[in-house]
Amino acid sequence: MSPTQPTISDRSERLRRAMPRIASGLVCVAALLLVLAPGAASAAELRTVVAFDPAAAQTPENLAIARDGTIYVSLAFASQIRRIAPDGSQATLTMPTSGGITVGVAIDRHHGGDLDVAVRSADPAAAGIWRVSSSSFANPTRIAALPTSSFPNGITFDSAGSLYVADSSLGVIWRIAPGSSQASVWSESPLLDPTGASFMGFPLPGANGIKIRDDVVYVSNTATQNILTIPIQADGKAGKVTVRFTGIQADDFAFAANGDLYITENPLSTLIRVTPDGDIATLATKTDGLDNPSAVAFDPRPHHRRDLYVTNAAYFGTHPSLQVTATGDAGQRLP
Repeated sequence: MSPTQPTISDRSERLRRAMPRIASGLVCVAALLLVLAPGAASAAELRTVVAFDPAAAQTPENLAIARDGTIYVSLAFASQIRRIAPDGSQATLTMPTSGGITVGVAIDRHHGGDLDVAVRSADPAAAGIWRVSSSSFANPTRIAALPTSSFPNGITFDSAGSLYVADSSLGVIWRIAPGSSQASVWSESPLLDPTGASFMGFPLPGANGIKIRDDVVYVSNTATQNILTIPIQADGKAGKVTVRFTGIQADDFAFAANGDLYITENPLSTLIRVTPDGDIATLATKTDGLDNPSAVAFDPRPHHRRDLYVTNAAYFGTHPSLQVTATGDAGQRLP
């Protein structure tokens, strides 16, 4: 979530000049107008997999996909996790957020494929990271507490099973080692901080989406419109935080096998692709059915790796849904 009206229509020029636009806060997606680059065209065809009920506060914020194709979607304001099996059957689990919200989700492949869930809550007994059994999909247990001032947003695992948590409010990356019940600050930098700007009572998030590729942690800062990198050093400590791409209003992102980034620009209702060289292509917009998209994830199954799933209407959209699009020859590289 980082709403601002775009002022530069040419995305390539925007990236080349490396001048982030000034964010003005979260904006109702329905009120946003996307200015496309000259000649830019949508390239993705989106298909709705699941439509959620906005009257029941079913706002899909994040998603994770298991190796068998089971999809988990966090429904932020309903404080629920929706499980969608490959055969289309669904189940819903309500999380004990004590009036908070469910945010990031990630699958722990070192712990039987259980689901970890980030919970933002003013209740110190609820704020933190919770674990949901993949076999029972019931009785979530908190594995690590976080401060009530924390906004744990995107979460992801490294190859050794450590969990990394992007904190949108405190501007830090938390780390939870395998088997540990303690979250420690792994990285902190002004580059991870929010800017303090807000709209409709919602602050622009700082560190937001987070993924790991080749022992480098990638983090989106929605407020500053940067995508950052933090190397994981040989001793496991964090290296220097640096700006990898700028001028991109990223919420979440996913890596394709060739290193391309597929990125949701939340308030702009766009899905873009950014190559390792920084070339940007707009793949889908509001006219294609995007509506305040937040998260993206590739299907890891061998014959489905080109399928990219997108969550719509995480906060201010009007058509909450899970959608899917094909990404051509790219697809996901298995971790």
